[in-house]
Amino acid sequence: MHKVFRIAGDIAIEKNGKLFLDKKRVALLRLIHSTGSILSASKKMNISYQLAWTYIKEINSISPLPVVIRQRGGVNGGGARITSYGLTLIRNFLMMEDKHKACIADLENDMKSCFF
Repeated sequence: MHKVFRIAGDIAIEKNGKLFLDKKRVALLRLIHSTGSILSASKKMNISYQLAWTYIKEINSISPLPVVIRQRGGVNGGGARITSYGLTLIRNFLMMEDKHKACIADLENDMKSCFF
């Protein structure tokens, strides 16, 4: 069955009018966690390293606790890691996203009687 109308919307969490988390930023955090590298994560997302760093700086500046910690140099060349607080943020965001999708599905079901 082809849906003519659908409800579209994504979750964006803001604080004092500044974007804190959305699906793109959470995807970046997840890739940093899996790769241990901001550069690798930015390449996988097809965004510039500079843009990735901008997102991270904004997230860390808004957050009450650090989310991403940069690890400099060393034998293996440094990297980045997501803090335990950051991992909790990711889990909570994904949970909210699942609830949001379910709510939209319910609304679309209700909408069937409103639109042909």
